[in-house]
Amino acid sequence: MRNTFLKIFLIGLAGVSVLTAAGQGVKDLRINEVLVKNETNYVDPYGVRSSWFEVLNTGYAMVDIGGCYVTNDTNNKKKYRIPSGNPKTKIAARAYALFFAYDKGDRGIFHINFSLDEKGFLALYDPSGKVLIDSVYYDISAQIPDHSFGKMENEPIKTATWHPNLDPTPEAKNYVTVEKTRAEKYKETDPHGGIITLTTMAVVFTVLLSLALIFTYTGRYFKKKAAEDREKREMQLLSKTGKYIKQTGKYIIKTVDIRKEKEAAQAVEGENPINQSEENTDDLDIVAIATALYLHFDDQHEVEQTGFWLNRPLNHQTTWTAKSNLFKKSPIRK
Repeated sequence: MRNTFLKIFLIGLAGVSVLTAAGQGVKDLRINEVLVKNETNYVDPYGVRSSWFEVLNTGYAMVDIGGCYVTNDTNNKKKYRIPSGNPKTKIAARAYALFFAYDKGDRGIFHINFSLDEKGFLALYDPSGKVLIDSVYYDISAQIPDHSFGKMENEPIKTATWHPNLDPTPEAKNYVTVEKTRAEKYKETDPHGGIITLTTMAVVFTVLLSLALIFTYTGRYFKKKAAEDREKREMQLLSKTGKYIKQTGKYIIKTVDIRKEKEAAQAVEGENPINQSEENTDDLDIVAIATALYLHFDDQHEVEQTGFWLNRPLNHQTTWTAKSNLFKKSPIRK
């Protein structure tokens, strides 16, 4: 008798432990995201776009949602019982279960026998059908097609608030909006590409103008520096020898003695006629040398000493086959 009582006590204790553990597990479940009006969004395994909601396991151990109840009626807490004993109802830690709600409860475990656009209420109850796990009220008329509402996972579980107009993320983390890329933003503000074209051209011309200014002022700087260096060398030459460099033509540069320059200036004013005649003599010498050089270079190709002639052969051979045309002949001198 005593052994029988002990067995009953141990079985009861084990059952209570199991129910307690199960109760503790389902309390980690939360309704995480709801989409009421689905026009172009997620498609169920039957190819239907319907209302859907997402349940998140916020705990760090696997939870079996089988046996729990889902309802959209405050007066009927056990409207849809999620089948138990199926491995698909076990939700891993920080994982999701997605349910489709369009009054087709006979299509599988995750198809609910009611729709979300009927009463604006959704609730999840534990396997007893008495303990409320999570619920949400919403305005059906305020729902935007293909926009869901849900909770942010970075918020505390007990104080998390519902955020409307989310970009739907079934079986994934929720976020308020999708961050658009720069290309997408440009496409919205400039569909024909006019602004980006003008901006690109402005940047290119600005760069070219900057380069032109840089090269211009750099060239002026180096030209000025070269002039200063040349002037410096002239002053050094002047201080050492009393002479300076004078450019008399494009390629002719000569060193001039300051004393001779002064004497030439005085000769022009009539103060030194002897030096004037010497200057004129120097000019005549330059003219004579230039004339001699001209005659020398002009007479380089006056008479050719040798040459080739092609005569018509007597044997009527062509000029290409006659060997006599290949011999060199003495030129005829006139």
